[in-house]
Amino acid sequence: MDITIEEIEKNLRSLPKEFFGQVNDYIDLLKSKAKIETDWADHLTDSQKQSIERGIDDIKNGRTHSHEEAKRKIKQYLLERSK
Repeated sequence: MDITIEEIEKNLRSLPKEFFGQVNDYIDLLKSKAKIETDWADHLTDSQKQSIERGIDDIKNGRTHSHEEAKRKIKQYLLERSK
């Protein structure tokens, strides 16, 4: 059974006023939850999508570095810069 706005309004009218704040907070929570459930990928810019595609292409073609290798190279770079 679908609930109509009229039924919700009727329930709200019968609710003690001291609960209005809690009801409003819950409505805000539901709205933010609905916003979060949308796919974040739908909100990417073209530039971000292109960057992701380049990253996928790099992975497919073996153009990646391990975490340890990256840390080593960064450490070496920083040591050279500090001289």
